[in-house]
Amino acid sequence: MLKSRYLMYRQLLLITLATIVLTGNIAIDTGGKGSVAAQVLATPVTAPAPSAPTVTLQVIPLDGSTSVISRITASSNTDNAYADLYSEFQKGMDYASWWQGQYSTTSADQSLANLKVTGTKWLGLVATCYQETYASTGITCALERTPTDDDLVHAVTYAHSLGMKVMLKPHLDLNNDPSHWRGEIGAGFTSETQWQTWFASYRTFINHYADLAQAIQVEQLAVGTELVGTSGRETDWRVVIGDVRNRFSGSITYASNHSGEETSIHWWDAVDYIGIDAYYPLTNKNNPSLAELRAAWANPALILENLSKQYNRPVIFTEIGYRSIDGANQRPWEWQSGGILDLQEQADCYHAVLETFWNKAWFRGIYWWYWSTNPNQGGVTDKDYTPFNKPAETIMKGYYLALLYLPSLLKSQ
Repeated sequence: MLKSRYLMYRQLLLITLATIVLTGNIAIDTGGKGSVAAQVLATPVTAPAPSAPTVTLQVIPLDGSTSVISRITASSNTDNAYADLYSEFQKGMDYASWWQGQYSTTSADQSLANLKVTGTKWLGLVATCYQETYASTGITCALERTPTDDDLVHAVTYAHSLGMKVMLKPHLDLNNDPSHWRGEIGAGFTSETQWQTWFASYRTFINHYADLAQAIQVEQLAVGTELVGTSGRETDWRVVIGDVRNRFSGSITYASNHSGEETSIHWWDAVDYIGIDAYYPLTNKNNPSLAELRAAWANPALILENLSKQYNRPVIFTEIGYRSIDGANQRPWEWQSGGILDLQEQADCYHAVLETFWNKAWFRGIYWWYWSTNPNQGGVTDKDYTPFNKPAETIMKGYYLALLYLPSLLKSQ
């Protein structure tokens, strides 16, 4: 009995070295087999890059079995200097508003307080500016659908007071062009002059938010989101990122679109995280099993792991989400289509993502799409993306609130 208990501790701790740096008493959730208590003492031993640190863990069960004491030393041999044992997993949620003033309301504050209870530690704060059409070269943030800087300051300040870190995620959408979307910006340009005019306007747009992020101590900034038609212009994007680096001292990512843009970008080395808006189609079924959803992630996960190795950068999902409707897994990006309420499919999609990526050393965060400023949006009759008061929230909390949660390991025993 003591030996088997020790072996379980050892397996749990070795597998979670990529996410655990702590000292104190913990409860280990055994994924349905009960929980055990243990004391973990982590002693870091620094080493020069590219070698990862070595961590020595002393495991002392606290259930009275004091004779089971062991010191375990393990190290990561990864050549990825960014995905070391001390890299924080970003337990995130995107938080969005498309109207001035909403982020500053007491209702929005209550909604963020609700979010804190889920174990969310990172807030993806969205601010959307606009250009008229996909062929326009000017960008404006003066529309009523763009949160004001004061709104963003309020949201960041309140999130920080709740113990959350913030990724500011400026979006660019089309104001008057329903036939196109942001991923087609640039497709209508016919001259280099248009390209350079657009990039100059874009730099003004993103530099403003970089300055704001620096001033209010935002921890992370997304320098762009799903600008598929522009991201092939490597030189121009390196200039954009260089300008941001000169203004903002936090970490930087770019939120690439799934299923193609993420693998076509050649400047991932210029940012700190490879960001993916991960709306990958999973199956062609309206009611896939959890096993089928897990299997559907195998190929995208392999592609992203190889991308991380190629550029020596960890991956985060800057957006991922599923509506609570039947068939949501097939085209997760579709936000306007109808559908039959299906809370279980949404929950299963969350479960498959978390099981697949939670313990990958090259993967460092998830931002679910999305949490509303309305503290009452959600519940068992809601078909939108929010997980609030739905089974998907329970799944997410199981991971976000647990120090160690390894169902995939324990299923194999």
